[in-house]
This record gives sequence, C-alpha cells and structure tokens, in this order.
Amino acid sequence: MIGDAVGTVGEVAGAIAEARRQMTTTPEENHELQRSTAITFRERFPATEAIRYTSEGTISGAGSWAANGVVTIAGEDYRMIMGPSELGGDPLPAPDSLPPTRSTNVHYSDGSSEVLP
Repeated sequence: MIGDAVGTVGEVAGAIAEARRQMTTTPEENHELQRSTAITFRERFPATEAIRYTSEGTISGAGSWAANGVVTIAGEDYRMIMGPSELGGDPLPAPDSLPPTRSTNVHYSDGSSEVLP
C-alpha cells in the first residue's frame, strides 16, 4: 500500500514536470509569437506607433500564450497583455478614431526590433 502511494506521488510529480515543460516556449517561439501578435494588433489598431514587449511571454494554465508589453498609440502609452487569442490591459482608443500610421516600430523582449509597414 505504501509503495502504491509513493508510485502515485511519483507519477503526479512526473505529470506536473511534463505539464510545466509543455507550458514553456523557446526564445525562437517567443519571438515568432510576439511578431505574429504585433502584426495582428497592428491590423486591429492601425494607429499603433510602437509595440515594446516587456516580457518573453508565457503559456497560461488554459494553454494560451501572452506577453506583457507597452503599446504607443497617438503618443500615449498603454500597458497591455497581448497574445494571439488574448488582449487585455489599459483601455485603448477606438480603432477607427485615429488615422493609421505608416509603420509600427516593434521592440521584442529578446532585444531585437523591426519596423512593420
């Protein structure tokens, strides 16, 4: 009976370790998720001047990825939690209330940056 309990605890510990491993992303995956999220955000909010990611990003217990960032729209900064299927944070101006920008500067958490047209 005691051996069964130890086996069960060991199995649970193994399952927890595997779940944690599955909830992590590589630096390359984080960069690509940040990039695709930035592109989608710009499409939804065309007046976006800049996006600066302040964290690599994590996968929640529900399985969705998101990262913290600061978004600049019309000279104002908004703290956001952004992901392919998640958006939260400071209230943003209505997407159609401001003229679109020509480009958006994106600063990734890995220190790289690019300009999206």
